Amino acid sequence: MIVALVLIGLAAVAAGGLGILLPTGERLAAGLPLVMGAGVGVVAMAVGSQIVGESPERYERVFLVASTLGFVATMGGLGVLWRTAARRR
Repeated sequence: MIVALVLIGLAAVAAGGLGILLPTGERLAAGLPLVMGAGVGVVAMAVGSQIVGESPERYERVFLVASTLGFVATMGGLGVLWRTAARRR
C-alpha cells in the first residue's frame, strides 16, 4: 500500500517539476500526463476489482498494479511532453 502511494506522489512531483521547467505558456500541459496516468489507474482498478474476490490482500495488489500502471503512463506522457517542448525551442 505504501509503495502504491509513493508512486502516485512521485508522479505528481514529476509533473510539477516538469511544469516548472516548461515555458510560462506551456506549464498547464504538464498536468495532462498526470490526468492520463490517473485515468489508466482508474481503469486498472475497475478491471482488477472485477477479477479479485472478497480478499483485502488482493485489493491491495490491484491497487499496487493500478498505481504502477498509472505511474508508467504518467512518466511516458511526461517524456513525450519534454521531447515535444525541446523540439519547439
